[in-house]
Amino acid sequence: MEISLSPNNEQFLKSKIAEGIYKSINEAINATLNIAISGTCIPKERIDMLNDDLQKGLDDYEAGNYSEGTEFFDELISEYEQL
Repeated sequence: MEISLSPNNEQFLKSKIAEGIYKSINEAINATLNIAISGTCIPKERIDMLNDDLQKGLDDYEAGNYSEGTEFFDELISEYEQL
């Protein structure tokens, strides 16, 4: 496989190699791609958890069981921050 890097990207990767963070350009590219991929993916368990919570909220709303949204969002945010 042959790839072309922009001068800025090439310099960035070379600087990381010079700093001793990576041993080769291949290692630097693979590590950087892994970071990018993991930063954009949401684990299936988290998606399932969110869907369950959304369904529970919809069921409660349809049953007439609801309150001010501020309290709900505060609880939801603190619950997901613990993950």
